[in-house]
Amino acid sequence: MANFCPNCGSQAKEGASFCAVCGTRLNAIPAAPVAEPAPAVEAAPAVEAAPAVEAAPVVEAAPEAEPAPVAPVAAPMAEAAPVVEAAPVAPAAVPTPGAAPQPIAFEAPSGPIQSTTPSDPQPAKKKSKAGLIILFCCIGAVALVGIGVAVFAILKGGLGGTILERIEKKDKVDSGKKFSVYDEDFNDYIEEARWWDYDDTMDKDGVYDEYTETLAFSIEVNDDAEDDVYYAYYFSKDKEFDEKDLSKPIFSDSVAPVEYNDGSIYYNVDCSKSLKKGYYVVIVASDESLKNPYIVAYAEIK
Repeated sequence: MANFCPNCGSQAKEGASFCAVCGTRLNAIPAAPVAEPAPAVEAAPAVEAAPAVEAAPVVEAAPEAEPAPVAPVAAPMAEAAPVVEAAPVAPAAVPTPGAAPQPIAFEAPSGPIQSTTPSDPQPAKKKSKAGLIILFCCIGAVALVGIGVAVFAILKGGLGGTILERIEKKDKVDSGKKFSVYDEDFNDYIEEARWWDYDDTMDKDGVYDEYTETLAFSIEVNDDAEDDVYYAYYFSKDKEFDEKDLSKPIFSDSVAPVEYNDGSIYYNVDCSKSLKKGYYVVIVASDESLKNPYIVAYAEIK
């Protein structure tokens, strides 16, 4: 019959005196009472001494396994799905067209819709076209006025070419020896117009020798001539008076009619400054601008 240790309950070899596990003496205990190991089992508390087994709490490290909540962490990541909830924005727009009671909520997109409406830009284009039409009309009117002024000036001899070229475009009223009359009213005052020889140096009408001291052009008029006239004379080395020759007169002045003892009245135009061999032109006009010439006379010093 097997024996059990009364202390630890371990089965002992038959005939053993001590328990091989806890060292309790066995031979003093009758074999029958071996059944008493039950109380010995109460010694199981000794097993409690197996706190080494309590290392199981190490297993309690299982709480470390609690990282399982990591799964919930992933769950929040899934919660990023609320981003997808932005989709409600689309539904908001979708139902809006159909939801007549919510036109105000849909007014936000109405702004861009108005900006894309062709009816808005069209009036602007019309205005711009109207502005261009007005501008072109103004330019056209100015151009027509300019053309009219130019034509009038040309007909009056006040535009284009040198002063002589402008005068030559006017019709001559009368031509004499070395002069031409261009004003009909002034021509009605004229009794006679000619070059005079004051110092006996004129070989023929309007042609003087190098010793002359005065080129004198006199205009005899009737007593109806009372206004002063203006004159200027120019010099050129040849017969072709160019723009440079006519850019500035050698001398200019006004002259009044002079009455002599015999009752004759003259406008005496004396050219006596800076005389030298060459050609001279004298312009007699109503004012100092010389735009309305009465007479143009030519002379030469040989």
